[in-house]
Amino acid sequence: MTDARRLRTDLSLRASGILSLAIAATAIRTLVRLHPPTGALALLLGMIGFLCASAGAMLVIVGHHIHDRVKVSARWRRVAR
Repeated sequence: MTDARRLRTDLSLRASGILSLAIAATAIRTLVRLHPPTGALALLLGMIGFLCASAGAMLVIVGHHIHDRVKVSARWRRVAR
């Protein structure tokens, strides 16, 4: 991967993380304004807020390093049959 492509990938992943955080903030703000906060809509807004905040924070922090290979311990590797 070239440096320009790696930078473009990193910036696009971080930008999508910021967008996901904005969606989470909007969903949580809408959930807070619901009176009474019960029913399927409240559950959906809470779920959207939680999932978007979790994924968005991960993308903003990690960026393109999400694609890095991770060394797995021998204990957790698959056994060849």
